[in-house]
Amino acid sequence: MKEWVISLTAVLPDGTIIKTRNRPRKSSAGYDLNHLLIGSEGTLALVTEAILKVTALPQNLHVGMATFHEMQHGVDTAITILRSGHQLEAIELMDKPSTQAINHSGLASERLVETPTLFVKFAGSRETVTSQICFLQETCAAHSSLSVDVSGEQARIDSIWGARKCLGNAFVSMKKTPSDIFLSTDAAVPISRMARLVEQSERIVRAEAGDWFCASVGHVGDGNVHTAIVCPGEAREKAEKVLEKIQRLALDLEGTITGEHGIGTKLRGLLVEEVGPEGVDLMRRVKMAVDPRGILNPDKVVVIFKETGVAAKL
Repeated sequence: MKEWVISLTAVLPDGTIIKTRNRPRKSSAGYDLNHLLIGSEGTLALVTEAILKVTALPQNLHVGMATFHEMQHGVDTAITILRSGHQLEAIELMDKPSTQAINHSGLASERLVETPTLFVKFAGSRETVTSQICFLQETCAAHSSLSVDVSGEQARIDSIWGARKCLGNAFVSMKKTPSDIFLSTDAAVPISRMARLVEQSERIVRAEAGDWFCASVGHVGDGNVHTAIVCPGEAREKAEKVLEKIQRLALDLEGTITGEHGIGTKLRGLLVEEVGPEGVDLMRRVKMAVDPRGILNPDKVVVIFKETGVAAKL
């Protein structure tokens, strides 16, 4: 999403109004204030105006769904597609428990085969889409796929992609009682290590609480994996510790604790483990320079002693 932002107008804590940049596609004019503010989680400024890129609606849209015996086969297929130079609109991969949750929820218009499943979107000229579909089919066959289903018919598009879109609500449907809670991670790892993250995350959950529901879905294009668990409400503290183990696993795999949702307050401790105390201290210095009174989203991302204005150690 951040790459679609051309320029921002924002108000700093002292009331100063700034504009991050002008509108050319390319600029090296000073510090990258655009991404600094976008990545600051509202701790440095209030955005009052955003100039965004626009693009044409996808033409000749097709979607596809491929099933595999193993998660790694789906990952290998996605990696081959990404390395080929083909620019697909989307590549998403879900594990077997995810397909089971969709079937359990009844939210999809058709039942899925309960096995790791790759969802893809194609768009472009007829020649481009035909070439991409052929490459997908060949690649899936080379990686032992069980089935490949591709369609450009609107009803079929709605059915296939609708199954992917309903996944969040499908996870919630796995609650056994109304008091159960749904929690998830936002880790990201190098794409080649996605299957390891998914498989080892499931082992962690099984070791800690064998009867909790656990499933993972990945944005394969950038290695972002959401591992979801559903557990009793009274087990929240234990569940959060389990998720911390999964996030530390992502760090061990040379990944990150958050691919898209941000640090907030809950991930501050793990941020130190990811970028080191020196990295966090640099973030804190930036925060203190721009917002010395700590009035914007206080203690998000980094901690500040609001009573004294002195930086904390976490």
